Amino acid sequence: MIRILLTATFLTLCLSLPAMAQTSMAPQKLNQQAQAAVPNLVGTWEAGPFHLHHKSTGFIKAEGEKTARLVVTAQEGRVFHGTIEWGGKAPGKDSFSGVIDKDNVSFYLAGHAEGLRLGKMEGANAFTFYYVVPGGANPRAGYVEYKRVK
Repeated sequence: MIRILLTATFLTLCLSLPAMAQTSMAPQKLNQQAQAAVPNLVGTWEAGPFHLHHKSTGFIKAEGEKTARLVVTAQEGRVFHGTIEWGGKAPGKDSFSGVIDKDNVSFYLAGHAEGLRLGKMEGANAFTFYYVVPGGANPRAGYVEYKRVK
């Protein structure tokens, strides 16, 4: 009986070692991500395809057209700001403040006049952002793909 109990304890310990090793590695992996280079977003970005739903006009999409321009005018570490201009049936312009997540892939823009935009980097020269503009005169939600102007 004791031999069975010792064998079971030994097997349990052997099976749990890989899980314990992964747990101890997790903080190290997070630190490596945090130390990775923060993307530099300063510059001009042009929008390509977008898809959205607008309260009054329904579903709208554009493929291959330059539909908007986003300019990041300054960045300090993870925090940045700039302006965005868009055309179409309801053209507009807004300034924004933004922050890059510690994963160096996600970022968040708060429009100074309207909207919240959630972005994902897709390499050094491309990103997609998703925007949500609740209530007000022009409620809408959608996404747009941007490429850096060189």
